[in-house]
Amino acid sequence: MKKIYRLSRMLTLIALLLAGSQAMATDSNDKRLIRGYDGGMMLHAGYLCGNIAPLSHQATGVTKGIGGVIRLRLGDHWRVGTEGYTSSMGQLDNGSYVKTFWAGLLADYTWTWGRFAPYLGVTVGGGTTTDFLMFEGSKKDWTAEPEAYFHKEPFVAIDPFIGCDYIVSSKLHLTLKIDYLNGIGGKELYLPTGPRAYIGFIFCH
Repeated sequence: MKKIYRLSRMLTLIALLLAGSQAMATDSNDKRLIRGYDGGMMLHAGYLCGNIAPLSHQATGVTKGIGGVIRLRLGDHWRVGTEGYTSSMGQLDNGSYVKTFWAGLLADYTWTWGRFAPYLGVTVGGGTTTDFLMFEGSKKDWTAEPEAYFHKEPFVAIDPFIGCDYIVSSKLHLTLKIDYLNGIGGKELYLPTGPRAYIGFIFCH
């Protein structure tokens, strides 16, 4: 049911994108399909939670990470491209962690209001989640730990997002966005979920 709910949210977002493209179709006189490209780096932080059932461990906490995006501008409003990020959430205050890497192809819709350029879109791709949980032992010694677990699992990534650029100049934008990464995988996939907030800079050409 959770996967169906997440997929329904993604389909709703796509429907909103299509509706927005019809409601705000105010194309300029420029008839070129490709209007340039942009890209840059972003830092992010968020709060995630999820149950790692095989270990009966509730993984919650602040996650943080870094990544980047590059996109082609198509017409006045659409952009397509690729992005990728890595995110890490510490656990148990002893060096344990839950790490996530994901990357994929994105499509978004943007428009301009003065110096602000809101956008919304979705990224579809793949990733891996890596769990290292040490329930007994210390990260400061060189002895074998009596109870430590390591697990790595791939997943299909579906990542809807919404954000806004502040246009510093025609060549430089500051960007702020929020996403909600969803993972689809096998029975061993236990991916803590929650919103992440991103801030970064985008160079436009």
